[in-house]
Amino acid sequence: MRINARIQQAVLVVLFAAALSGCGYQLKGQFRFAEGLSPLVWQANGHQDELYLITRNTFAVYGLELSERPADTLLAIHRVDDTRVELSEAEVLTLEVEWSLINAQGVAVIEHRRTRSETRLSLSPEIDEDEARLERQTFLRQRIALRLLDQLEAISSEALNRAPESP
Repeated sequence: MRINARIQQAVLVVLFAAALSGCGYQLKGQFRFAEGLSPLVWQANGHQDELYLITRNTFAVYGLELSERPADTLLAIHRVDDTRVELSEAEVLTLEVEWSLINAQGVAVIEHRRTRSETRLSLSPEIDEDEARLERQTFLRQRIALRLLDQLEAISSEALNRAPESP
């Protein structure tokens, strides 16, 4: 009897997914980018290897290439602030990235923009605080990468190909 109920649930889920895809519904987390956005070249002030690797890997999952090789579009990382505030029984970890996007014509498609994320780390004797902190910092970098993707998706092909204004 349990198997039949599970089969029925699976069939309902498949039918529901088919109905949603048939009406043009796009699942959250799927991005569509302007033609020519990929590949992006990464340029960062200072040593940002961990942020670069996590951002590159996250972008790759959604079909956007990020590299350190020359490309038409530049993702410039101007500043990264990684802060930690200790409270009585927790820490608040914050990551703020100031960045901009420059097209092939040298036009700032996105001017200096700040993207911020924070998380709370509960402190207790039962956990390895250093390991938990590293895990949370990785989580913050992944969240920043997803927020960058969300903002990059909003760029139109026209904006990405905009030429400099003549004087």
